[in-house]
Amino acid sequence: MSRRENIGLLVAERDSAWSEWVEPLRGEVHDIAIVLQRMGETPAELATRVRARAAELAGRGELVAAALVGGERWDPDTLNARSLMIRAILSHMKAGTAGARPEGATAPTLYLDAGDKAGRSRHAMQALASVVADQIGGSVQVLTTHGPSAVPVRRAA
Repeated sequence: MSRRENIGLLVAERDSAWSEWVEPLRGEVHDIAIVLQRMGETPAELATRVRARAAELAGRGELVAAALVGGERWDPDTLNARSLMIRAILSHMKAGTAGARPEGATAPTLYLDAGDKAGRSRHAMQALASVVADQIGGSVQVLTTHGPSAVPVRRAA
């Protein structure tokens, strides 16, 4: 029986510090996909691409780690799109898919990075994380961060 690959997804809004997430996520998975918001792309269009990419990745393997790295916007369109992206990602993360994950990693993890700037954008991301965590219980770990420094660097087996 072949074992499905553990896959990570990195989603980056415009003007976000996303590149520093590549190595920490790579340490948790066998393969990582990156979805960057394109120049002129609306938050809703990005959310549509993220939904399609998450579904594609789930067909290839187990989506066990993901990071949504927010930009500086926090307007209603952006917050709505973030909510859609989070739901799309979580719908493809399954509890108990630790498979070949590093020892001690019991649940898939979604990192929500509001960046290192203080203000409403950070509070908005923390509020989204709080709502999501209440809805999903402990089946997926949802962590808000200010960059990947809080991500333990682990190597996928």
